Amino acid sequence: MRKASWIPALALLVAACGAGGGATDGTATSWRDAPLTDVRTGETFRISDLEGELVVIEPMAIWCVNCRFQQSAVAAALERGAQPGLVYISLDVDPNERPEDLARYADEAGFGWRFVVASREVARSLAADFGDEVLSPPSTPSIVIGPDGSLLEKHLGIRGADDLVDLFDRYAP
Repeated sequence: MRKASWIPALALLVAACGAGGGATDGTATSWRDAPLTDVRTGETFRISDLEGELVVIEPMAIWCVNCRFQQSAVAAALERGAQPGLVYISLDVDPNERPEDLARYADEAGFGWRFVVASREVARSLAADFGDEVLSPPSTPSIVIGPDGSLLEKHLGIRGADDLVDLFDRYAP
């Protein structure tokens, strides 16, 4: 019987330690409501502030070759014509990468959309909502949020420029 008495305490401990997505001060921080900072402009924004826009979030890392291929396809798709109401965000989920390095990476490549370094809380919140694979840059994940804030799709794998143009056209506000 002694063994059974510690099982509820262990369950509470595991639940408390495994509750991802929370800020270090104990308040919940959702990836939708967390402040994000564009590493090149210094502009701070929240995904939840982008209502009315089509938002595509691409978790990535500077070292990721697949990410670079995907970003080249994004650049080609965006060159075909600016999509009004489209916000594309490359979200660096590698906890070891610094904002200044990400800014240099984006500038040197000539990528013109928003680049952001995810905090640990944002990364945990994304994983809680979409699974751990969104934190694996080589799987080239993307999350598409509609103008009304709803999840339109989660995708794994590189999309070519034509597929991206179709995606942007299909969901554009």
